[in-house]
Amino acid sequence: MQPYSLDLRERVVKAYEQGNGSIAEVAAMFNVGQTFVKKMLRLKRETGDLSPSPHGGGNRPKLSAKHLALLRANVQKQSDISLTELQALLDKETKISVHPSTISRALSQLGLPRKKKFSG
Repeated sequence: MQPYSLDLRERVVKAYEQGNGSIAEVAAMFNVGQTFVKKMLRLKRETGDLSPSPHGGGNRPKLSAKHLALLRANVQKQSDISLTELQALLDKETKISVHPSTISRALSQLGLPRKKKFSG
């Protein structure tokens, strides 16, 4: 989810400071939560800066570009390969162990079809 724009943050604080209503009324006026209004007022009071904080990071992807290329090549070579087979292939060739759902998300990211179950 993207942070609210600096413009909106400034308009919310300005509306409250000009007395255009209570926190609840200002929140309803701009279609934001009351907690957001309170946080912006506290941020303005404590730092004077309303700009959003940078993204906190998160976990690094387990599958690198090399892994994605391997997945792409194998799906294009064998279009009915299952996620379990791709999981075994990654484990065998690159010594990386990932869950089938991780492979499924990677295939979606690559715009490739995926086979969920082994047909047999």
